[in-house]
Amino acid sequence: MDITQSTACFHQDPIQSDRRCHAYDVFIDLSAVDLDRDALNLHIERLARDGGLVGVDGCVTLALSGDTAPPAVYPGFNVDVARSRSAMAALARAILRAAASRRHLVVLFGALVPGNEVFSLLIDAFDRDPLFGTAQPRFADSETDRIWPLPGPENQGLVTPRITRAVLPLLSVGVITPELLAACLAIRWEVLAGVDSIDQAYASPQGALAQLLCQARRRGQRNFVLNKAVVASPLPYCTLYPVLPCADLDRLRAAYPETAQAELEVSRLTQRRLEPLLATVHPPREKHPHLLLDCRGIVPIHNGTARCALGLLDGFAALNSRWRIDILVSTQAAAFHRLAERYPNFQQQYDSASGDYAAAVLLNQPWSIGTVAELHKHSLMVGFNVLDTISWDILYSANTELQTVWRFIARHADVLFYISDFTRERFNARFPVSEEVRECVMHLSFAQEEHVHPEARTEPTSDHILVIGNDYDHKDLRPTLQLLTDGFPFRRVVAVGLAEVSAPNVEAIPSGKINNGHLHTLIATARVVVFPSYYEGFGLPVLEALAYGRPVVVRSSPLWAEIAAWSRLPGQLVQFDDPASLIEAVGRLLAGLPCQVLPAGVKLKDHESVKCWRDCAQGMIQVLNDCLRSADGKHWQIREEALSVARL
Repeated sequence: MDITQSTACFHQDPIQSDRRCHAYDVFIDLSAVDLDRDALNLHIERLARDGGLVGVDGCVTLALSGDTAPPAVYPGFNVDVARSRSAMAALARAILRAAASRRHLVVLFGALVPGNEVFSLLIDAFDRDPLFGTAQPRFADSETDRIWPLPGPENQGLVTPRITRAVLPLLSVGVITPELLAACLAIRWEVLAGVDSIDQAYASPQGALAQLLCQARRRGQRNFVLNKAVVASPLPYCTLYPVLPCADLDRLRAAYPETAQAELEVSRLTQRRLEPLLATVHPPREKHPHLLLDCRGIVPIHNGTARCALGLLDGFAALNSRWRIDILVSTQAAAFHRLAERYPNFQQQYDSASGDYAAAVLLNQPWSIGTVAELHKHSLMVGFNVLDTISWDILYSANTELQTVWRFIARHADVLFYISDFTRERFNARFPVSEEVRECVMHLSFAQEEHVHPEARTEPTSDHILVIGNDYDHKDLRPTLQLLTDGFPFRRVVAVGLAEVSAPNVEAIPSGKINNGHLHTLIATARVVVFPSYYEGFGLPVLEALAYGRPVVVRSSPLWAEIAAWSRLPGQLVQFDDPASLIEAVGRLLAGLPCQVLPAGVKLKDHESVKCWRDCAQGMIQVLNDCLRSADGKHWQIREEALSVARL
């Protein structure tokens, strides 16, 4: 398991400057390496000089193939050459000798040359815990200096070194694992002392060593991967993390059936999932941080959620941001809204996420914990754009897990955006937000030109009353229609959001089915617009009507004072709070009489511009940039643990 999951103390290095020096032996297996004498001499020289093995307080055992000439003597570097024995026998001899001398043993497979500090760090790791039986470094590709990942279920031929060294300081000092074969491994002398014998029936020294590691793990002596110790090498991944021959693997699993469980534990290490995400925060110089905008809340109809998400996408498309942006959308919605044509500079993913991102933002609140888990899997930072809490409050339209989902993001999201302060207050009252979660109110666009169609804007005013809503009870559309038809029986009423109405003076238009251009024409030409909803998060139809200069009658709510205060639109915003005040307000507006209007622009300075979609997107990017500067993966790990408890 990860150190960070077991104890926080390993985030700090407890080993002081007066470290006790440990004696250790070294076993070097070059039996499978084709080296002539000159190459062998050069390798020994590098081990002596760069690896710091000159004068090592222990014995160096070197296993060579049978036809390899022994190396030249290097001053101060005494090597026991086991050329006449098998590598297995040489390993057994090195283990017995180190155990008898109470010295740790460093095992090297292949032509590997660790820096002299690596041996010291590995040996010092044993001072961290008396039951750390083995310790090993991380490996870097010497050509790119990128770090190879820890082993997992991937095909080894497809594994690539992905993270830079800049990521390593963000990780814990090390990670505890079960047995894990590696080309460089330090073995504690107590582990060696507990070995009965090396099973010569294994076909490879790696197989015999794996047996030793299984025995140690069964005694509670686990492996410690030290993230701060890095060995750069041109060796391939399959050499750095050896895979046992099939015969050895079968023999090992027969003796230790839990070996498969150990492999699974390594493959599920939190650090394996965290590293590529941290790499997105520190990409190579030629790349920029990657952002995923989850737009799967857009459905193949015209509704408020779609208009909100598309407006934000327009804003992101207008930015000159250093972020690379991908959008995730359903196949049907992408076709319906022609997103590929509308946003040619965004890479599009369909239906499910893939890849690694520095941040992912769902442009609406999540409806399932599976969505949260999916974005968490692919992104270091996760944000949600909360539109409202209506579904949870009205209950009958929500799924049974919604409360759990929203409580989870209140505790474990990185950022919660809100489209209004009214929405922020509703969410916090229902789902208290953790101090670790950043909260930001990001109003939607108040810019007049972004809420009108030029063609509709030139249409002359008609005589109809336009009522906008749908069949949800909180929209109050049918009761409001009844009041209006009773109060104004000879006035034409258009109801957007209902499939059918029996009143002869009412034209019903189903919600989501009306052409967007037709809807704007109805809004632009209405004598009065009525928006009777009890509960909204922002109310884009209200903004659109105000943008055309239409008087809009809305049910009394603190939201509308907030909307008016941040806007400078030509329409009038009038509130009602009961049937009588509704009829009075509509009547006065139809007659051209004055009404009490909510004051506009009071939150804006004299020469301050209203926010447009680009400003909304820029605000989100700024918040993500701020979060990126302090992103270290700790909050991701906490969320990972919480999701793991939920088995997600």
